[in-house]
Amino acid sequence: MNCGRTTTFLAIALLTVGLASTAMGQSKGSGSSNTGGSRGTGTTTPSRPSPDRMNRMIMVSGKVIMADGTVPQEPVAIECVCAGRPQARGRQTAGGPVRALGRTDFKGEFIVDVAQTFTEDPSDISGAIGPGSLSVMPGNGQLSPHEIGARLTGCDLQGSLAGFRSSSLRIPVELIDASGAIGTLEVGTIVLQKMSDAQGTTVSATSLSAPKDAKKAFDKGHQAFEQHKLPEAQPELEKAVQLYPQYASAWLDLGWVYTQQNQLEKARNAFQQAHAADDKFVPAYVGLASLALRESKWQEAAEQSARATELDGVDFPAAFYYNSLANYRLGNLEQAEKSARQAETLGAQHAFPQVNLLLGVMLANKRDYADAAEQLRSYLTAAPTAPNADKVRQQLAEVEKLGAAESKAAPAPPAK
Repeated sequence: MNCGRTTTFLAIALLTVGLASTAMGQSKGSGSSNTGGSRGTGTTTPSRPSPDRMNRMIMVSGKVIMADGTVPQEPVAIECVCAGRPQARGRQTAGGPVRALGRTDFKGEFIVDVAQTFTEDPSDISGAIGPGSLSVMPGNGQLSPHEIGARLTGCDLQGSLAGFRSSSLRIPVELIDASGAIGTLEVGTIVLQKMSDAQGTTVSATSLSAPKDAKKAFDKGHQAFEQHKLPEAQPELEKAVQLYPQYASAWLDLGWVYTQQNQLEKARNAFQQAHAADDKFVPAYVGLASLALRESKWQEAAEQSARATELDGVDFPAAFYYNSLANYRLGNLEQAEKSARQAETLGAQHAFPQVNLLLGVMLANKRDYADAAEQLRSYLTAAPTAPNADKVRQQLAEVEKLGAAESKAAPAPPAK
C-alpha cells in the first residue's frame, strides 16, 4: 500500500482515541462480558407509578449470596433471562436474551418488577431498560397480569457480577393471580460462583470493612452515577471515601465521575487511590489505562492495560482494546493486533465498536483487504451515525476497490 493510503488509514485510527475513554466511564464493569453493561434500579423505593402501571406490576423478591454463603460485597444486577426470544434487542447469553430489572441492596436482597420485562411489543422482552424508577418503563396496557405471567413461562432470574457465574431461579408464573391482586412473590436465593482463577479481583475486598455510613453514601453515589446524575453522585462518593479512605470501589466510581466531568487530575488521583487501597483491584488499572489514552500517554496506557489483562484475562475485554490502541500508537503493531483479536474474542466490540475499526485499519495496512473490509463493515453496522462514519464509508469503498483489483491481478490456479 502506498504512503498516501497508509496515512489515510492512520487518520481513521486517530478518531478512535477520543472515543476510547468515554464509553468506559459509563460503568466500572462495562468491560465485563458478565455484566454486559447492565444498569437497573436499586431496591430503594421508586416513585409511585400510575394506577394503570400498578395493575401491570408483578413484584418478586429474593436474595443473592456467594458460594461460601457470604453476602456480595457490592450490589448485584438482577436480570431476567428468557429462552426462545429471537427478536431480542438486548444482551444475549447462551440461555437467551437478557434484561436488567434492578439491583440488590447491601444485604444482598432484591425486589424487582418482572412485568417490566415487556416493551410495547410483548414478544420482545430484552430491550435495554434505562435507569430510573420502575415507572419509567412503559408496559403494554393490553396485557393482564395473567397474560404477562403466561409470557414469562420459562423465564429465569439470575445475578450479574463481573467474574462470577450465577445460578438461576425460575419465575413462579403459576402463583400470579389473574386478577392482578397479588403481593410480592418470594423466589428464593441466587448463588454466585467465581468463574476463573484470576489473580486480580473484579470486586475489592476493601468493601467488606467499609463502615455503615460509608456504605450508605457509596450506595447513593453509585446509583446516581449509574443514572448519569453526576452532580448528585459526586458528593456522595466523596463522602464515602472521606469516611473510609480505603474504599477502593468508591474511589473507582469517583474517578469515572471526575473523568466524565473532564476533571482529569482529580480522576487520576481517584483511580490511583483505588489502586493504592487494593493493588489486585483490576478496574483501577482499567481506569488508569483509559485516562492515559485520553491524555495521549501511550506508554502508560499500554502498561496499565497490560497489567489489567495479566491479573484477569477474561472479565475486562475493554482492557485488551485499550492495550491494542496504545500499542498501535507506539508502533507495536504485532502486539496491537494480538490484543485487538483478544478483545474481539471476548466481545469488547459490543461496547467498543472501535475494536473493529482498529482491526480494519491494521489489516488494511497489511494489505489484507477482504478481512479489513469485513471489520470496517462491522464497525459501521454498530456505529452508523458515529462522527467518523462517513470517512469510514469512504475508506471501506477504497478497501473494497483495492481488494477487487488484487483479486483480478492474482494468477489463475494451475489447470488440473
